[in-house]
Amino acid sequence: MISGNWGMGRLVLLMESLVAKDLKVRYKRSVLGFGWFLLKPLFSMVVYYFVFTRILRFGGAIPHFSLFLLTGLLPWNFFSSSLSAATSSLLDNHRLIRSIYFPRMSLPAAEVTANLVHLILALAVLEVLLISFGHYPGISLVMILPALILLTMMTAGIGMLLSIGNVFYRDVRQFIEVLLLAWFYASPIIYPLDSIGVDIIQSQKLVQILKFNPVSGFMEIMHSIFYAGTWPSLWCWISLGSWSFAFLSAGIIVFRKAEPIVVKEL
Repeated sequence: MISGNWGMGRLVLLMESLVAKDLKVRYKRSVLGFGWFLLKPLFSMVVYYFVFTRILRFGGAIPHFSLFLLTGLLPWNFFSSSLSAATSSLLDNHRLIRSIYFPRMSLPAAEVTANLVHLILALAVLEVLLISFGHYPGISLVMILPALILLTMMTAGIGMLLSIGNVFYRDVRQFIEVLLLAWFYASPIIYPLDSIGVDIIQSQKLVQILKFNPVSGFMEIMHSIFYAGTWPSLWCWISLGSWSFAFLSAGIIVFRKAEPIVVKEL
């Protein structure tokens, strides 16, 4: 239930206003605007492509490795950018929080939603690139919407937890930057978790451990739907669904309990 006199209609309007404000402020005086959401993963793609095909060379086992990379880098960029923005969302809006009452959890949620807009636009560009190189979409493409919903739920839940923690401990923002660096390499973005992945990692046990990574399921779903045009494995949905509901539930519960103390701290 929404606290106070806030109904669902007013909450939706609030979210629309916060998302529009975030997008407007983010691209104010920016020449490239939305292009930066594509340029960052494109630049990373070039770097990783060179490293893993010319130096380490395992990328050569994956056809069109650059497109494989981009398929994972785009959602990772959404995930990492959303968590970084959500972490500082309460501190960045401390004056607004102390001025009027509104559902404060809408602040980290709005940061995630704004980045979701970018991701959807970027995926449309990605699909055009994939088709141009012969990676045609299959009927499994219809499953991208529920996958994005689950990823957004998980990201919002983690973002709520981080935003609360950052109010009490400013180290959280620095910690998440270090965590995301390690989290990236523990995620199947530059490598798959299928037969090729086993050959690359050379440890079936390690592959099974990596499947417990909260974002592994979604990354494998992305590679299956966009890159391979096939149906994702069942474990991907079980993993993504379980982590999404767990993190969102934890985020909402913790946020609601901590909200009165957070307002006083700010």
